[in-house]
Amino acid sequence: MIFGVLSGLALAAPNRLTFGEGASVVLASPEAEQFGHIAFDGNPRTLGIGIPRREPLPLTVVLELPALTTLETFVLPDFDEYGTAKGRHVSALKIEGSTTSPTEGFSDLVDLTLKEGVDGPQTFPVPKPRAVRWVRFTALSTFTPATEDFRAHNFTEIEGYGPQEPRGDAKRFEGRWQLRRTGLNDTPGTNAVELHVSGDRITGCEQRGGQHFTVEGAVEDGLAKLVRTSDKGVTTPYTAVVLSDGQLSGVTFDGPPRAFWAAPAAKGGDWLCPVDASSDPWEQTLRDGKELILHGILFDVDSDVLRSDAKPALERLLTVLTGLPQLAVVIEGHTDSDASDAHNLDLSSRRAKAVVSWLVERGVAKARLTPEGKGEAEPIADNATSAGRALNRRVEIRPRP
Repeated sequence: MIFGVLSGLALAAPNRLTFGEGASVVLASPEAEQFGHIAFDGNPRTLGIGIPRREPLPLTVVLELPALTTLETFVLPDFDEYGTAKGRHVSALKIEGSTTSPTEGFSDLVDLTLKEGVDGPQTFPVPKPRAVRWVRFTALSTFTPATEDFRAHNFTEIEGYGPQEPRGDAKRFEGRWQLRRTGLNDTPGTNAVELHVSGDRITGCEQRGGQHFTVEGAVEDGLAKLVRTSDKGVTTPYTAVVLSDGQLSGVTFDGPPRAFWAAPAAKGGDWLCPVDASSDPWEQTLRDGKELILHGILFDVDSDVLRSDAKPALERLLTVLTGLPQLAVVIEGHTDSDASDAHNLDLSSRRAKAVVSWLVERGVAKARLTPEGKGEAEPIADNATSAGRALNRRVEIRPRP
């Protein structure tokens, strides 16, 4: 379920520079890729950029945002400098923006010079905010220049705040992509993902290492939240966006969070997973007695009031339950780990009850539905990252004996 307490400047001000908000690294040297993963993974506790002889400063990374964004403020979270880490943190960054492309049209947004020994985040207003689609970050120096080849640079996270235009409709997720094998700079391999879109609903499949997986999920605020399921029933959640050049990019959680990129596949040939309009994956999952992970049931910030854009997912759930009149289910609410355990448990419980009330008002027998709040107790992804927190905010439907 959506849980609205956000870190950063305010409840209504998400950090735009994270994978969990649909941002993606689109240009970086092989040496700079790791800097991009650290700077924008949504986890200010990750440190280390590599060793200078392989990754000497300056390092430049270009981030694509999912829509035009007017960045008004940048924030660097507090960072630790003690022991062997003393002096290794990046001390200066140059930030530029463009509306043209990842390679052209850049002009200055702000230059950041950090101070050592500051207790708390350091905030940098943009002198002349303007709408941009691509942001170029260049790490210029560390507090103390490296004197050994083996000394690692350190970095925490960079956050950016400001209004963003709508991120586009779900239809752009329709297609087939070939996954890049190891990272942004690698060539596409034989592994593929194919997605089909109906409204905000996504179904599809993947082929990885000779194995076949089904894919199911929804688009929330322009970001695809998906679950990949193996033939043995093992599930892997991930998020994805479609970039301006047609690539699919996102973060998977089949272990530590891992970014991926996939190039559009050549058109033509048979679909990997033709759409079967007569079968609903939600219905089949519940028929098989398995838990159904749902994204798309959205709430107002820190509230149990259903948003208007939750209607498609709710109506689909209503159709499925109406078609299975003998099925009783537990409707679970789940949050991320922001705020206290008690707050999250209470909020998730109230939201589960709100879903039950919506279904009962439309004819589902109340005796078939058991609301249950889980709070933050059962994450399906890493709460340390923004993408993981986005996936943990969800509803699950569990068949009841």
